[in-house]
Amino acid sequence: MLVLSGLDGTGKSTQAGILAGRLADQGVETSTIWNRWSPAITAPLISMARKRIDPRPGAVTEEYTDFTRSKRERMRSPVKRALWQIMVWSEYIVQVHSRLLEAGYPRRALISDRYVYDTLVDMAVNFSLEQGELETLCSHALLSLFPVPASFVVIDIDPETGSARKSDGTPPEYLADRRPFYLEIARITGAAVVDGNGTIEETAAGIWEGCSRWRENLV
Repeated sequence: MLVLSGLDGTGKSTQAGILAGRLADQGVETSTIWNRWSPAITAPLISMARKRIDPRPGAVTEEYTDFTRSKRERMRSPVKRALWQIMVWSEYIVQVHSRLLEAGYPRRALISDRYVYDTLVDMAVNFSLEQGELETLCSHALLSLFPVPASFVVIDIDPETGSARKSDGTPPEYLADRRPFYLEIARITGAAVVDGNGTIEETAAGIWEGCSRWRENLV
């Protein structure tokens, strides 16, 4: 399994498709899946929490700074953090294994568009962690139940550029809060970091080079 991760606006889904197509041209068939945590059992809790923080529909993006500050205040309790991690990881484990099984993993090569790393970044932001504290968050016991990817590529992008590429109102501040944690996860895991500020073709070339060892093992 190869994982593509990074900020919104980096073109992960587009790049996953390009990589799969390029491998297919070389006779290597791969499956591509969207693999981020999708709230299910936890969805009502998240909806309720958002309404308590700010009931306005656009508050998450339009009032991002105030909304995030309030959310962080509510997640300062160690008990709340512990319970939240158990709920999220337990739900996400089921989703991941179900998706992997459906995609034919591990019998077939797989490109995972997002993975557990993206959820770790969101948690770090919501928990008001410092960049150096991320490694502790990554050591949670339930994370050992997630398959370790053979290759991991982080697409890095300037927050302003990422925001401009999005059409859903994602503010640069949202991306700026998360960028240091993506770079820290890349450092912790030894992931390849690819510049996503250029053209689609330039980014694709960087990913192709960044996953060279993974590609060689597919042949």
